[in-house]
Amino acid sequence: MDIDERRLAKHVPVASALRAAPDPIANEIIYLANLQVDSWEKNSLCSSDYIFAWRELLKCPNDAASILEERSSHAAALRQNSPFVTSVRKFQAQAT
Repeated sequence: MDIDERRLAKHVPVASALRAAPDPIANEIIYLANLQVDSWEKNSLCSSDYIFAWRELLKCPNDAASILEERSSHAAALRQNSPFVTSVRKFQAQAT
């Protein structure tokens, strides 16, 4: 399995939670992702293109969920610069 497929697999539980989890859980995922994007912007850690793209996607959790599962090169690039690291780690820890 290549790195893009591993990233996609790690983000599937996040996408599922954004679509189906109770609002407090989905809202926390979006909140933490927005904190990450804020950090990128404040500390110049990421391209402004990714910051803008994620800010727009995070406004609609279903759009964010869709991009996390999409198999396009654009989606793969966004997952490479994912603001969902905290949530991915949390879901991985729960799975073990």
